[in-house]
Amino acid sequence: MKRDEVIGEVDPQMRAAAEEFFQKLYIDHDFIGAMRGRTKPGFVEHNSHLPNDPEDQIRWFEERAKANPGKIANEADWNTRLVHKFIVPGYLIVHYFMSIGPTDRGRMFADFWNFDGDKLSEHWDVVQEVPEKTESGNPMW
Repeated sequence: MKRDEVIGEVDPQMRAAAEEFFQKLYIDHDFIGAMRGRTKPGFVEHNSHLPNDPEDQIRWFEERAKANPGKIANEADWNTRLVHKFIVPGYLIVHYFMSIGPTDRGRMFADFWNFDGDKLSEHWDVVQEVPEKTESGNPMW
């Protein structure tokens, strides 16, 4: 399977919305720009650390960065390595590495974004910290 793939009969409107969202969030590192205006009313967040409301999420990230200025760099300086991106009917699925500051070893993420038409309706993620070494000897990507 390719690392960047559209699978199945994807609605063109949903695909365009997923590509724009992907660019804003994962390439431009613009969480605010990615979320604002792209979520449906009643958006559901499944990450246990984040609130449902995208505006509350924005505030949560801002407060976290202010509380940890030595650990959390400006969003534009985050290090991201994209591993896989899949667009399938109703979903954008992204597997990636990200570190958020100079002392952060980073984490591997798998994000699952559900689209209803061209709006985000739900989000799940799986997050795994990157260890100094892996038992298998293989990298996490």
